[in-house]
Amino acid sequence: MASLHIIKMFCFAQECIDEWILTRRRAKSSCLVGCPFRQVVSRRLEAKARPGEPIRLRFRCGIDLSLRQLRIFWTNDGSHPIWNGPSTTQHLDAQPLPPVWDTLTWGYRQDWQAILPAQADATILRYVAVGVDSCGRTLPCPWPGRDRHGSPHVATVTVDRLDPPTWLRQAVIYQVFVDRFAPSPGSVFASADDLDARLGGTLWGLIERLDHLVHLGVDTLWLSPIFASPNYHGYAVRDFYQVEPALGGDEAWQQLVDACRQRGLRIVLDFVANHLSDRHPAFVAALDPDDLVHRRWFRFRRWPDQFDCFFAQPHQPELDGEQPHVRDYLNAAAVYWLRLGCDGYRLDHAHGLSHGFWSEFRAATRSAAPHSVCFGEVTHTPQTLRSYAGRMDGLLDFPLCMLLRDTFARAEISLSHFDRRLCRHLDYLHGPMVMPSFLDNHDMNRFLITAGGDVRRLKVAALVQFLLPGPPIIYYGTEIGLSQRRPLGRLEESRLPMPPREQWDHDLRDFYRLLIRLRRRVAAHEQRPLLLWVDDDARCAAWQVGAVVLVVNLGASPCQTLDASRLLLATDPTTGPHLPAWSAAVLQA
Repeated sequence: MASLHIIKMFCFAQECIDEWILTRRRAKSSCLVGCPFRQVVSRRLEAKARPGEPIRLRFRCGIDLSLRQLRIFWTNDGSHPIWNGPSTTQHLDAQPLPPVWDTLTWGYRQDWQAILPAQADATILRYVAVGVDSCGRTLPCPWPGRDRHGSPHVATVTVDRLDPPTWLRQAVIYQVFVDRFAPSPGSVFASADDLDARLGGTLWGLIERLDHLVHLGVDTLWLSPIFASPNYHGYAVRDFYQVEPALGGDEAWQQLVDACRQRGLRIVLDFVANHLSDRHPAFVAALDPDDLVHRRWFRFRRWPDQFDCFFAQPHQPELDGEQPHVRDYLNAAAVYWLRLGCDGYRLDHAHGLSHGFWSEFRAATRSAAPHSVCFGEVTHTPQTLRSYAGRMDGLLDFPLCMLLRDTFARAEISLSHFDRRLCRHLDYLHGPMVMPSFLDNHDMNRFLITAGGDVRRLKVAALVQFLLPGPPIIYYGTEIGLSQRRPLGRLEESRLPMPPREQWDHDLRDFYRLLIRLRRRVAAHEQRPLLLWVDDDARCAAWQVGAVVLVVNLGASPCQTLDASRLLLATDPTTGPHLPAWSAAVLQA
C-alpha cells in the first residue's frame, strides 16, 4: 500500500488540548505580582450534592492573595444570599487547608474548605463566598474571568437523587448536521462550492432517511440546531420558539417526532444557550436606549457597540446567564421543546455559562420531562470536565476522542501508552456522568482525512470505540466513508453534504451495522476493557471486554494466532488464523 500522508489535527475549540492550556497558564504565571490571575479566588463542588449528605465546597486562592477569613453566605429557600447588609442569610466560615506548592505558578497555593449542612431532595442551594485579606479588605469570590462588577458570583447547587437515564448509557447516537444530511424528497443539494451557504438539507429529507438509520441500528438522533437562525449551521439563534423555515418549519418537526416515535428513535436537540444571533429580538431591544431590561441580558463593555461575543464574532452576542430573566427565558424554551417531543439536549459551548446556570437548567428540564437528558460540550481539562458531575447527565468525551485519534488515526502513541491513559481516563471521568464518545464531529477534521484516507484505521478505531462504556456517536457520513476535499483549518470542510448512495462505501456501512449489533450483544456500556497482553515492538495488544476479547494489530505485519472458530467480528474480511496488519478482531472469550 502507498505511504500515507497523516495530517495535523484541526479542532475548532483548541482549548481542549492540554498543551494549549499549559502554555496559557505559564504565560499567566509570569505576569506581575497583583495580576487578577494570581489573586483570584475560585471554587468547586467536591462531589454531586445528594439529599441527606453534607455539601463539601473547596476554594482556591491565588499565590499572591493572603486571606485571614473566608465566609460563605447561603440560602436554601430560592432567594439570593445577602452578604453586605442586614439579612437572615445563613453563613459559616470556611477552614484553611495546609498550603500546597504549585510549580506552574511558582508559589504556595492556599485552599479552603467549607462543609454546608445536608439538604432535602429537590433543594436549590445558592451561596456566595466573601474573603477578608491580611489588610482587612473585603474580597468577593468571582467567577474567574467574569469579575467585572465588584460583587461575588452567586453559585447554585441542586440537591437531588437524579442519575443519568439508563437509555442514555445504552444509546447509539447518530449526529445529523441537518443542512448537510438530506434535501427534501424530489430536491437535490445546492452546489457545495460555497460551504458557508445553505445547501438544502431539511427535516423532510431526514424523515425520508430514517429507515436507513434504523437499518444501521442507531436509536438516538442528535440534530444540529433547528431553531430559526440566519446561519446555515444554526448556532446563532434568532427565535427559540420556531423551527427554521429553510429546514422545514414547525410542521416538519412534528412529522419528524411522529416518524421517530413509530421507529423507536429518540431525538436530542443541539441547544445554544451561551449566545444568540444579533437579529434576536432581545439583542435588537438591547440596542434601544430606553430598554434597560434587555440591555442587562448582555455584557456591554461600552453600549451600544462593544459587548462580549462568541469567539469575537459580533453577530453572535453572548448572554449573561447570571441574569434571572435570561435563565427564565432559556429554561422555558428548553421545556417547550421537551413538551413537543424532544428527548433532551446537547449543550453547546457549555463552559461559557456557569455551573449554577446548568444546575438550574437541568432541574427545570428534568422537572418537565423526568427521562430527558442533558450532555454538554466542554472543551477543557479533565479536571474541569469532572466538575460538571451533578450539573449535567454527561459530557462529550473530548479527551477520549483525542486519545483515539492519536493512537489510531495518527499512530503517534504505543498501545501500552494508550491502555494506560485509557484506564486512568475511565477511572477519573466515567461513573457519575455519562461520557458519549466520538471519532470526529462538525468542529474538527474528519477522522478519515486525519488518517490519510486509510479506512482500515477508521475501522479499528470504531471497533475500539464501540467496546468502551460511553455511548458511541457516529458523525453523519462517517459510516459510509465521507471525508473532506482538503485538510484546512476551517470548520466547513468537515460539513460536506451527504453523498448519493452510489458513492457510499457500502462495506464500511455494513461493518458499522455489525458493530452496533456487537455492542448490544456484549452490553459494552456495562464493561471496562482489561488488558491481557501487549507487545509494543509488534504493535499488538489484546483486551478482555466482558465475554469477548478484542485483539488489535497496528503493525506492518500479521500477528497473533487466532482461533477462527471463536471469531465474532473482524475489521479485515481476510482475517483467519493470523490477524492482518492494521486490523482488529473480536473473539468469544
